[in-house]
Parts: sequence; C-alpha cells; structure tokens
Amino acid sequence: MKKTGFLLFIVFVLFSCGQYKRFTYIQPSQANMKDSIFNKVFTPYKLQPADILRVNIISLDKNVTEMFNNDVATSNSSSSGASGGSYYLLGHSIDKEGYISLPVLGRVMMAGLTVDEATALIQKLAEEYIKDARAEVKLLSFKIYFLGEVGGAGMQTVFSDRANILEVISMAGGVTYNGNRKKITILRSYLNYTKVIEVDLTRRDLLSSAQYYLQPNDIVYVEPLKTTTFRMRLSEYSGIMSLITSMVAMVVLITNTNK
Repeated sequence: MKKTGFLLFIVFVLFSCGQYKRFTYIQPSQANMKDSIFNKVFTPYKLQPADILRVNIISLDKNVTEMFNNDVATSNSSSSGASGGSYYLLGHSIDKEGYISLPVLGRVMMAGLTVDEATALIQKLAEEYIKDARAEVKLLSFKIYFLGEVGGAGMQTVFSDRANILEVISMAGGVTYNGNRKKITILRSYLNYTKVIEVDLTRRDLLSSAQYYLQPNDIVYVEPLKTTTFRMRLSEYSGIMSLITSMVAMVVLITNTNK
C-alpha cells in the first residue's frame, strides 16, 4: 500500500512539472541558468502597397506648412479628441504601383523603403522648395491579427515603430490555458508571396532570433493543445451518453409502468 502511494506521488510530481512547463514562457535551457544577455535582431520593415503613411512637412512659415499639408487644419482641430484610428483618414495610402501622392511634391515612390528612408527622401524633395523644411513620416497601418487560442482574437493596432511578439500577444490577452506556447504560427505577407514562420514561446533564445519582432500585417495563430481537442470531444460524448442514459431510463420506466 505504501509503495502504491509513493508511486502515485511520483506520478503526480512529474505530471505537475510537465504542466508547469506547458504554461511557462521563455524557459531557460538549463535548470540552473541565471541572468542572460541576448543581442537583438531587428529587421526594419519595407513599405508595401496598401500601407498607410502619415506625412507632415513642417516649416517656420505657417502658410508654407499648410501648402504642403492640406490636412493640417483638420488634424489640428481634431487632435485633442480624436482616437488613434481616426488618423487613418488623414493618411496617404501607397497605391499598387508603390507611390503616394503629396501636395506640391506630387507622386513619390515609397514601396521598398523603410520609414527612415522614406523620411529622408521626402525631406530631400521638400528642401528643393523650402530651406527650413522638416519631414515627419509615420506608419499608421501597423496592425497585427490574432487567431486561435488567445484571450482576445482579432486585430491589434501598434502605435510604435517596432513591437515584439510577447508585447503584442499580451495586448491580445495572452495565450489561453488551451493554447500551445510551443506552436505559434506567423503568416507574413510580402508583395508576391506569403511566408510561414513557426515560433516557440518557451525557448529563451527566441529573444535573439529574427522572429522576435513582428511586422505590420502579420497574422499570428496560436494552435490549441492536443488535450484541448480530447477534452472537447469528451465533453460532447458525455452529453450524448447522458442523453442516451436518460432515454433508456425513460423507456425502462414506461415499460415497468405498463406491466
């Protein structure tokens, strides 16, 4: 009896350890691993058609500023109470050929450039008209989409130049109890193809990998654990078995009553 109890205790401890690892992010590769330093690997995003940019060209001369930014008045009047999403209406969408259309400057090629490169290009073009020009370019369409086992599936908008996968998953409510932290799939769209990236959130070396930072328009899918499907089926089967049992009991009751 004592041996049986001891064996059950060992099984319980091993099961608990397995459950603990299942819910733990960024696990150390060794049990005694202490503080670690991981170098960041960040690849700047290249602008693509359908991206939306906020472009401002600023000068000390207010009249010049308004000439280069035909939406300045609208922006200033609504900036105090507008939500972040409303600024999309004031942005410049990159067309299918890769251009945006700006007041005075006309059509400017943006596709294939980083935001910093786009800023430098518009700055150079604006300086041909005004000496004290200062260009500001912001990417408004930094959106991440979540599917699967997260707290809140749907779209998350990032108001920053960069965001890592842990930050954005936390914005979506985190991975649920049923989610597989070792099997995160990222769908990343490019102009002519889509790349599928597999990410393991339990590995600490994720912090120094190219997959750590997300890019605009990424779709993040969190796969359910296999035990989740089993529990769902078990729940369905229990409901069916309960219905069958009730029907059998009713038939038996009616039969006995008729006798």
